[in-house]
Amino acid sequence: MVNKKKIMIIEDQALLNNMLKNTLSNDYDIVCTCTSAKDMMNLYKKYKPDLILTDVVTKEGANGIEYAKEVKDKFHNKVKILAITGIPEITFLNTAKEYNLDGLIYKDTDSESLLFSISQVLKGYTLFPDNCMYSEESEKFKELSDKEIKIIRCICEAKDRDEIAEELNITLGTLKNYISNILTKLEFDNITKLTIFCLSNGYIVPNQK
Repeated sequence: MVNKKKIMIIEDQALLNNMLKNTLSNDYDIVCTCTSAKDMMNLYKKYKPDLILTDVVTKEGANGIEYAKEVKDKFHNKVKILAITGIPEITFLNTAKEYNLDGLIYKDTDSESLLFSISQVLKGYTLFPDNCMYSEESEKFKELSDKEIKIIRCICEAKDRDEIAEELNITLGTLKNYISNILTKLEFDNITKLTIFCLSNGYIVPNQK
């Protein structure tokens, strides 16, 4: 009898949690499911899964990518971690890569694609979409610098310009130039329209560290 690879699922939506478990259970040994990424480290130590499939935003706002970094930093290549999200925010993709996760996929993927993604990650491949959202707008967002992304995030969190300048340690004049450049790159004529677009389409999710 072939030993199945062990998988741990972290997903705070009960229905999706069960769907993932049912989809994967024929091919893998689902050793554990939970609702909060805060439990990732302790459960990994207990069950030693080969792969952790974690939602990005879990119960109580716990960020799956952040907690995945802690596991990766301690156990390195002993475990594969694949993030799954329904929020196509561009910084999720960038952070997952920066923190050495093994992949990121979207919740609207079909069962066949999910199984393929997991099999490839377990073989040692990394798996990331080419861009955050499959649209023309996502290509424009890829042109932004990290500081420009931070400025948009601050604006989406309703911080005023004085607060933003202080937080980023720049002058108000420099901030004004940054905002002008952001609007030019993304082809918006004012910051209000950009803010509404970012929040309504999930490009920026406030208060996600």
